[in-house]
Amino acid sequence: MTSVTEYNNATKFSYELRESRLKKCVKIIGSLPVGRLLDIGCSAGDWASLWQARGWKCSGIDIDREHLEIARERGVDAKYCDLNADVIPFDDQSFDLIFAGEVIEHLVDTDKFLSELRRCVRIGGRVLITTPNLVSFENRLRIALGIYPIWVNYNLAGSGHVRAYTPRTLRSHLRKHGFRVVLHCGNWVPFIPQRYTDDIKLPFLAITGDIFPNLAMDVIMLAQRERMTGDDLQ
Repeated sequence: MTSVTEYNNATKFSYELRESRLKKCVKIIGSLPVGRLLDIGCSAGDWASLWQARGWKCSGIDIDREHLEIARERGVDAKYCDLNADVIPFDDQSFDLIFAGEVIEHLVDTDKFLSELRRCVRIGGRVLITTPNLVSFENRLRIALGIYPIWVNYNLAGSGHVRAYTPRTLRSHLRKHGFRVVLHCGNWVPFIPQRYTDDIKLPFLAITGDIFPNLAMDVIMLAQRERMTGDDLQ
């Protein structure tokens, strides 16, 4: 079993915090009142640990049991969960914020997933979701030229993405499950194909995701759980 010390010595932070996607998520979460946070796909607890250091009480779920042990050593309340088979192992209305970065595109039953997010976040609480944008600028050009879109898979041999969202579709899907989108931005717009550059090499590209979020490579949405008629009476 790999210890947390061995993990830290052998690997760097598993999130690339120079990515505009994560920079923007840091800014969004930093603007919210500190509370209880659930990190979906927490891995070894790097992201949760970042927010614990800023006063949040953090929990996480993942399917990698070895990484879960490391997360627990770091003080994260981390539990095993296979989202394609299990319910989230926390009580109703347990969290003020749920972070699901690059998760929903890997799941078969996305209705079940969003229902579980709604169950686990408190009324008025928020979910922060990021996912690849099917209609990014680059993908629009690819499809127009008859080229298969990037970050979409026709089988499981690629990145494991089994669902694809446009910003409008994600907004609609969240609304169906009782969430109101309060913020939508993108990471960066791939005017230059992603195989040639990225927002780490060219950080100024991040502004393009704010100006043209519907064309960005990634969708970033913050949504608030609303009270629904005849619901949430507990």
